[in-house]
Amino acid sequence: MDKIDTKLLLELMRNSRIPVTQLAKRLKVSREVANYRMSKLKQEGVLLNFVTEINVQKLGFIGAAVFVNVKTEKEKEFMDFLDKCGFVSWVAELSGVWSFGFSIYGRTNEELDSNFLVIYNKFKESILDHRFTLHRKSSFFYEKYFDSMPEPKKEGSSKYSIDAKDKVILRELSRNSRIDTVSLSKLVGLTAPAIAQRIRHLEKNDYIQKYSIFVDISKLGLFQYSVFIVNKNIDVQKQLVSYLSQHPKISFIAEYVSDPFMEFGLIVSNPYELRKALQEIGQSFPDNRIIEVSLFQREFVSVGAAKGVFG
Repeated sequence: MDKIDTKLLLELMRNSRIPVTQLAKRLKVSREVANYRMSKLKQEGVLLNFVTEINVQKLGFIGAAVFVNVKTEKEKEFMDFLDKCGFVSWVAELSGVWSFGFSIYGRTNEELDSNFLVIYNKFKESILDHRFTLHRKSSFFYEKYFDSMPEPKKEGSSKYSIDAKDKVILRELSRNSRIDTVSLSKLVGLTAPAIAQRIRHLEKNDYIQKYSIFVDISKLGLFQYSVFIVNKNIDVQKQLVSYLSQHPKISFIAEYVSDPFMEFGLIVSNPYELRKALQEIGQSFPDNRIIEVSLFQREFVSVGAAKGVFG
């Protein structure tokens, strides 16, 4: 990878629906070169998918993070099962305290519990331990992979009520954020301008939060760790979230309902930087206590809406 590849990935991370002509202009290359570079990064497994971050809460869903330890001989079967689950989003293979981390969704606490039991009952003889905790808020800063700070998000409105056609649009955008309006019009049964207008409404009303990309960070020469940290002082927690949001090495923050801990992602170029980064955070917040650290071996389902949220 060279500077053009890095810049291309950063632009797509900021907005993966950017037109190729505009992308080429920002890269100062031809349209053909921009297309070639994008295709090459996909072929090499650096760029895994074009994704859309969708506000599933506005679709009536709640989510939970699940961390499990699974017997080694069952890990492949477990991964394949999660990959096909309609209510599962984001799956990572971990090294450390847990074998896997993933998110599940449901319309109610009962449905969420039922969905978890589908997984647990199938693998109860192989699951050695697990943690289940409800999502409160998650923030992602994946532009930091490329030494760039994310742009602040605009506050959305809440006046727009979606219908079945909007759900089809959201479903297709979640599968491929770069799908064009002409292709969408054939699936939805509306004209391309009508599709474009609906997408604008979905963006303005916070159903669509961001268009981004899913990358293999190991191909970027990076290591990502999941860190769980505890501080029972609520005021300090707010300060910590603000601090971590601005920290150049923090890739995400996950806050959980009624739990004293929070989780964050820490990216480093080599494992020896981990200790230094944690010491820096510890010096700024000496009352914090780190309780778990796990290495992301591989993320094989991207952050985004689970298939089942679209019916």
